Amino acid sequence: MNQPAIDLYKDHGIDITTELLEIAVCSQHNNGGLAGNLWWESLNVKHLFPAGEVNGSHGIYRPGGSALNSGQVAGFRAAEYISHKYNKKDLKESAAALEAKKTLAQLLDWIEKGKTSKQKWQDTRQEFQARMTKAGAHIRSAGVLSQALLEAREQYVRLSRQGSGCRTLKDTVESLRNLQLCFTHVAYLDAVKFAIDSGVGSRGSAIVLDKNGPPAHKDLGSEWNFAQQDASFQDKVMETDVVSAQEATFAHTWVPRRPLPKADAWFETAWLAYRSGEIYK
Repeated sequence: MNQPAIDLYKDHGIDITTELLEIAVCSQHNNGGLAGNLWWESLNVKHLFPAGEVNGSHGIYRPGGSALNSGQVAGFRAAEYISHKYNKKDLKESAAALEAKKTLAQLLDWIEKGKTSKQKWQDTRQEFQARMTKAGAHIRSAGVLSQALLEAREQYVRLSRQGSGCRTLKDTVESLRNLQLCFTHVAYLDAVKFAIDSGVGSRGSAIVLDKNGPPAHKDLGSEWNFAQQDASFQDKVMETDVVSAQEATFAHTWVPRRPLPKADAWFETAWLAYRSGEIYK
């Protein structure tokens, strides 16, 4: 803690140099999610540019304060690349219109089902939010995750097939948002469980409870013992693919972490590559 922070607490009658300070943890950063190249273009969805923290460029050891800078640089680089590589119209309008019509028909069918559902979107959201807090936050357990994953997948399948409380416009918008959020929380829980089953241990900002592991603190009981990190995973990144969107099933793979690129260019050659457009190839 810095001195101004200590003084701020003292101004309110709290001396944190002698008193314990309660800490409440909440999720703030995503640190990844979509794979992209050095121009921030998605590796598997062409013309999609995930800029900022949703790009998988941060990782668990992201330096503090780098998020805003990364997002700004990504925006500039993506715009620059698009202006040089995607400056001609290549949209197949008939195919796009057909796909849009198909998707719209599916959404309208889902909304019609939701009009007869007694489920409130608030209850649906509270259910998967509570599940994520219990199983997917900074304190994790293999047993809790297994049960949570079963419940999560069941909720999504039920929600996607039966609809959910689309009685008003607001209900419909929030119910559609729930459908996407519910699918996403299944993906996260499935990925976290795969990581634990792989033997990663306590990695990054999360601890994995393990009664056979070392104690977390001398004043805490054995239920807080945790699995130590397997350092061999530090050079690996987990990639996740959707197997079935209808059933919310996924496949996960550990791949080698890409190293930082080594450049041997000097100003003249780098400037020439920039001016000629060679760098965008």
